[in-house]
Amino acid sequence: MDQPSLAKTVPLSQLPDPDFYRMQVRELREYAMFMIDPQGIIASWNAGVEQLLGYSEQEWIGQHASIIFTPAEKAAEVCRAEMMRAQEAGGATDIRWHRHKNGTEFFANGFMNAVRDEHGVLIGFSKIMSDETARKQLQDALTESNTALEQFAFVASHDMQEPLRTMSAFAQLLSNKYRGKFDADADKFLDFLVTGARRMGVLLEDLLAYARLTTEVKRPSSIALDEDLEAALTHLEQAIKESGASVAHEPMPTLQVDRGQMVRLFQNLIGNAVKYRKPDQPPMVHISAEQIGDEWVISIRDNGIGFDPKFATTIFEPFKRLHTAEEYPGTGVGLAICKRIIQAQHGRIWAESQPGEGTTFCFTLPVESPQRLKYTPPINSRQPDGSASGTGPGSAIGKS
Repeated sequence: MDQPSLAKTVPLSQLPDPDFYRMQVRELREYAMFMIDPQGIIASWNAGVEQLLGYSEQEWIGQHASIIFTPAEKAAEVCRAEMMRAQEAGGATDIRWHRHKNGTEFFANGFMNAVRDEHGVLIGFSKIMSDETARKQLQDALTESNTALEQFAFVASHDMQEPLRTMSAFAQLLSNKYRGKFDADADKFLDFLVTGARRMGVLLEDLLAYARLTTEVKRPSSIALDEDLEAALTHLEQAIKESGASVAHEPMPTLQVDRGQMVRLFQNLIGNAVKYRKPDQPPMVHISAEQIGDEWVISIRDNGIGFDPKFATTIFEPFKRLHTAEEYPGTGVGLAICKRIIQAQHGRIWAESQPGEGTTFCFTLPVESPQRLKYTPPINSRQPDGSASGTGPGSAIGKS
């Protein structure tokens, strides 16, 4: 049998329209693609319809498009609403559970586009769908796993505080009663015991705060960020005074955000600037705000010790620190808390720095709040040294 020669091969650009349509649309199996008339009646079919939805061409054409939606979602109303959105906006996207011919459900991403004639008159809709069930199952599994870990962290950190307080109290009693009655090594060991218990207490408080970010929900309220910033500065008043820091800020916007989260965020980031100061120079901190498109960019700039840019991502990971606890006290949770706060507010956070040249932390907040946000209660818990949980000198706001 003769092999077909290259000379006889027809270039794609010269294929007849029916062949082009057959190969590009009709025979495509990975995506369901079909047309719908203005009343919602299905008018075309491709192999992807049978692959994803189970319908042959004869079974498919002439059906109402609502057959692909689940009964629980009031299929006819969902279909009508999607067609209305596409007609008004030109296109509509839906990511939801859909119904197979055999009654099973699968998760799909669909896009509907309004089709009009040369006079702009609506003549129907085109729709394309892809099966995202595997991705949805993976996402759900990760969410379930993360939720379980967060609940474990919350319970563990909460339940461990009482025995730790007992240990800490008795360690302090031992130190007070027997210091100087044994040799120098004994005194040193007692100091280790007291310091370790205190540090563990701070760590548990920070772990509890980190876990709590995803265990409580509250509707956002419209507030001025200036008020949150001033509240954070009040919490940091002692640290600012002791370090000789100067803090200046430009007017802040009014946004739909959670007050408790914003106070904690400002307190952590400004406390960071105060703590990581140069030994021969008082801290100078400047906070600014700029609207760029549909989001506000808040920047907190300092003149501190800075850090190598290669650690700009690492510092936001829990328990990751660039310095030892002896150099700069802390647990390495503060910036991780900041990151989760901003993620809950649908924003982004990053840091720009060079060693010896200070650091600028930037975060974004949407102009319009898209949905209910997660929050932590207003900062009111105190550490043994009097500082607020997760912030201030000697706590978790260190560059992780």
